[in-house]
Amino acid sequence: MKKLNVILILILFSSSFFGQHSTLTSNYLFNIFSINPAYAGQRRSLDMTVFYRKQWVGPAGTPQTASIMGSMEIKPKNFSVGFQLDNDNIGFTTSQSAKVAFSYRFKLDKKRKLAFGIMPGFKRTFYDFRKVRTTATGDGAFNANSPTVNTFISGFGAFYYSKKMYIGLSSPEILNLNGSNPSPEANLIAGYVIKINPDVVLKPSFLVRAMQNSPVQFDLNATAYFKEDLGVGLAYRNREAIVAYFDWVIDKKFKVGYAYDYSIGPLRKFNSGTHEVMLNYFFGKLSNAPSPRFF
Repeated sequence: MKKLNVILILILFSSSFFGQHSTLTSNYLFNIFSINPAYAGQRRSLDMTVFYRKQWVGPAGTPQTASIMGSMEIKPKNFSVGFQLDNDNIGFTTSQSAKVAFSYRFKLDKKRKLAFGIMPGFKRTFYDFRKVRTTATGDGAFNANSPTVNTFISGFGAFYYSKKMYIGLSSPEILNLNGSNPSPEANLIAGYVIKINPDVVLKPSFLVRAMQNSPVQFDLNATAYFKEDLGVGLAYRNREAIVAYFDWVIDKKFKVGYAYDYSIGPLRKFNSGTHEVMLNYFFGKLSNAPSPRFF
């Protein structure tokens, strides 16, 4: 029996035998729009983010994710648009997607708002079997033409918030038209802002991801903000990692973020952790941006 590269087997093992969640990065800690289209336009003017994630540094074929996204409010008032471009590589599989977001905010009262959003798009998945390593050369099964799967997808989200708290529910692919009819994934996110003193704010938050025939995944996060310029935090990702992260606002418009995942799951012996870098720029007038910036 032919043997694949050991890291590919470990990747499949860690993703679950019964179902597979969408790619999760720590970027949602810096930008909720990355997992919920209803968040689009929350800063009113154009807000752009790029990030790169290298997972499980060390072995070959481990996941890499690069994305660019942005959103802004347009007329009529409370209507927002956005976009997200993703490129995922894992082993011999490359997945690329282009999505657009549309959201609308309702003002419930002076303090609370509710937004709904959708994110339709196109996803292309390419399988390069030439990268598969076997114990014998010239295996015809892996020299055949590599298949490509093209899919129309659509996500959905709802986001309820005030100045001190937020709660959101979303699904990255509630609709998938490639004929496989996968079970939709549900993401629940929430956080609360606690003002310790005029210069220090604490934000506990969590993320729960559920999918049929797959174990429930959750993150427990705690972020401290200092003078609204520097945020540092720790997160626990069940059965997978401890995450340390920070984001730093430079000149009020430019923000840089970094996250490091220390593996605690089955792959901890085979890698030296996961690195993620985020860059964000706000193109609008600061006077028009809502405050605070804690979510």
